[in-house]
Amino acid sequence: MKKVLVVAAVLFALAWMVFTTGRYSWHQKLTITVETPAGEVSASSVSAVSWRKHWIRWDGMGWSYDLTGEAVVVEVTPGRYLFALLKGAGTTEYMGSVAAASIAGREGRVLDEALFSEVHYRRDRAAGVIAVPEFQYPMLVTFDDITKPETVREVDPADLAAVFWEGVRFKAVTLEITREAVTEGRVEGVLG
Repeated sequence: MKKVLVVAAVLFALAWMVFTTGRYSWHQKLTITVETPAGEVSASSVSAVSWRKHWIRWDGMGWSYDLTGEAVVVEVTPGRYLFALLKGAGTTEYMGSVAAASIAGREGRVLDEALFSEVHYRRDRAAGVIAVPEFQYPMLVTFDDITKPETVREVDPADLAAVFWEGVRFKAVTLEITREAVTEGRVEGVLG
């Protein structure tokens, strides 16, 4: 009976290691700041990110991720909105890897267990506000007519004046690891 308990304990410990090691999750607040002639405007959205390393890699990158959240919605002028999407120009896993990529200073998807650990535990370079470098900016869109989905168009962060008006320019994107709840309903509130 003692051998059975020891074997069961060892199997439980191994299963625990397999199912808990290589799992990283956090909440992150993405903030977009825009300068206008009337002053700065900014908005944020909190999303939940979870990465899991596969112990048996059949194909692909050996990791999978889950994301819950919504786009950042900045009201640049009354009734005119800028949306920062949950994806970037270079990767669909944008929101999942933007923290690690921004800390590392590398473009695109960054799957780095040491960086994920920093972010997960909110330590070292992930302990405060993280400046998102320009090459890691999210995809930005606006609507010529907010009531008509077909009027959506991509916005160049280097030329907001072309879409809004003279004197409007993109100032910053920052990311902060937080314990705040995931943002819900802001996009729906604007789009109806």
